[in-house]
Amino acid sequence: MRVEPDTPCKTLHIGNHDIKVGHPERIYFPDHGYSKFQTLGYYASVSALMAQYSKARALVLKRYPEGINTRGFFQKRVGKYFPDWIAQATLPTKDGTLTYALGGNPAAFVWLANLGTIEFHTMLSRADKPNAPDQVIFDLDPPKDYVDDVRLAALGLKAICDDLGLASFVKSTGSRGFHVIVPIARYYDFDQTRSFAKLLAARLMAEQPGKLSLNLKKASRDGHILIDVWRNGYAQTAVAPYSVRARPGAPIALPLHWNDLQSPKVHPRQITIANFARQKEQVRIAWPKKIDPPQRLEKAWKILKS
Repeated sequence: MRVEPDTPCKTLHIGNHDIKVGHPERIYFPDHGYSKFQTLGYYASVSALMAQYSKARALVLKRYPEGINTRGFFQKRVGKYFPDWIAQATLPTKDGTLTYALGGNPAAFVWLANLGTIEFHTMLSRADKPNAPDQVIFDLDPPKDYVDDVRLAALGLKAICDDLGLASFVKSTGSRGFHVIVPIARYYDFDQTRSFAKLLAARLMAEQPGKLSLNLKKASRDGHILIDVWRNGYAQTAVAPYSVRARPGAPIALPLHWNDLQSPKVHPRQITIANFARQKEQVRIAWPKKIDPPQRLEKAWKILKS
């Protein structure tokens, strides 16, 4: 990445692409004074990592062109103004089709951030087989804000996965909780992966009684932490690794080492665009280049049903 300073529209050079940043001084995070250009600078620094983990996945953008204190909006459909070097895929919907931008190109994240995109969300399947997810996800979401029981629930999910012989990964959401991800072979449909996730979540609820719920309705959860397995559905998304969140302080959704969760001091909003670059490399890059292996679920499924 190179920056041309002192120009009305600063330019970021990402790979073979020059991206002119309009209104670079615009304040996106008023509480800390972080500007649009600071946000894009962060995205430029992690764009290769984001491309790596989002390759061939449909992107859903959450845009805040005037900053996070204004009303944001989601964008799924590719605009006619998108450059042709951003990969696209047309996927089926219940009403027809929809053309999405795809991850995999570092410069695409910076170009899309220049539109005012603060958050990037990705599908759980890749565009060539959109009905065949390559991961099962558990979104641990407390009813108000982060509490330590969220960390303990994540560790509980890992322990169950370990007992089942399944590798798992964890990332902070940059918001209130953690995502636990189980990479799988692209052999199952979403009905199957959601059913599997419900079985595994039920095992965790039995092991940590009185703390967890599968009920999406907050009023019906009695203050319990939601194990959101419902994201395991066609066209559902999860916040992308390294995405900024539209929250005060500009926290990021960061891949973590499981050992990070051994400390009660861990917090899903502790890494931000301001302190990310100061972290050691093992903090900044916790996951392998590819989330592997592509695991089969039959053996684990049988154990959970027994």
